[in-house]
Amino acid sequence: MVKFSADLIFLNLFCNNMDDNKVLIKLLTVGKLNDLLIIFELCKNILVGNVPISKKNISKLSEYEKELILLADKKKSFQKKVYLLKKNIHMFKILLEIADEFIIN
Repeated sequence: MVKFSADLIFLNLFCNNMDDNKVLIKLLTVGKLNDLLIIFELCKNILVGNVPISKKNISKLSEYEKELILLADKKKSFQKKVYLLKKNIHMFKILLEIADEFIIN
């Protein structure tokens, strides 16, 4: 029996709707902390180096280093993190690509 958690299901929803910005923003709006915690943990693990990512994605994420640090910080509020993801939707899509490769598949 395979056990799926709510955050993995929510991550799957994000990955399935990567092409539509309006749907991503709506999902970010209705998402709770537990639903998005997997994204914040992914940011932390990218910064630490625990996630193997391609050089292409490293170069794309290099311009968003400050944003990744903010998303990985547990002391920052959930609302600030969601606002940052909505504002930098391109960075969010890159994170979803990495999550799709690393976590879902």
